[in-house]
Amino acid sequence: MAEKIVSRIFGRNLQSHAAGLVVVMHCEAERGAGPRPTLALVQREMGSARTLAAFFGLLRLAGYVTREPVPGDARSAWLVPAPPLYEGLRQWLSHHARCGEMLGLAEPGLAERLRSDDAFLRLFLGHARDLFARTREATAGNGAWAWLDRFDCGDRIGLILLGAHHRAAAGEPGDLAWFDLHAREVAARLGLSHSHVRNVINRSEAEGLLVQDRSRGRVALTPRLLAESEAWFRSFWGWIAETAQRAQATEVPPPG
Repeated sequence: MAEKIVSRIFGRNLQSHAAGLVVVMHCEAERGAGPRPTLALVQREMGSARTLAAFFGLLRLAGYVTREPVPGDARSAWLVPAPPLYEGLRQWLSHHARCGEMLGLAEPGLAERLRSDDAFLRLFLGHARDLFARTREATAGNGAWAWLDRFDCGDRIGLILLGAHHRAAAGEPGDLAWFDLHAREVAARLGLSHSHVRNVINRSEAEGLLVQDRSRGRVALTPRLLAESEAWFRSFWGWIAETAQRAQATEVPPPG
């Protein structure tokens, strides 16, 4: 149920990026590097004003953000990230940092610091403007992963496909690793419609990202999807490592 709720709220990249921007701006403001976030400021940077107004109303209802009045401006309010939003980012960032550590892209121990050190997590987020901008630019560009990410929950569907591929590839040498795809199970897990999942799969085949054996209900990912998704994640994990280095360079050592 938790996965369904998260997928429903953050399944579109515009919305998940807007939530991330609020946290980045809030943590920048904490270190004196920028203004605190308001809906107007986020809308100005992200666009889609009406969509984001509804989205932040949903975030408030779900307990991910709160509002704090701006002194002297009755029409504005600061958007304040609530603990559940920090915890979601903590889990997400520490997971990706661990992947970066495994590939030698990030220093050992980064994932654990993000997971257990609240002050460092906020410092990291306060230096994540470049990470945010590069992610936005990459997901708006070309490449298989950017293409998938434009669908509702496209990144989550893509991760399920990659996981199934690598489990199958471990025991099936050859050019293609076939695996069973149960679209209804994927849809139920993510809280999506079966037709939406089937649409993403069929359009991915037309895009050259996978092939289907419809008679057996099987799917295999193409070399293009595998290579371009790996390139995306390697870049992303490298940006996380760079963000950590910038944050660490500004840390104030404890007294004594």
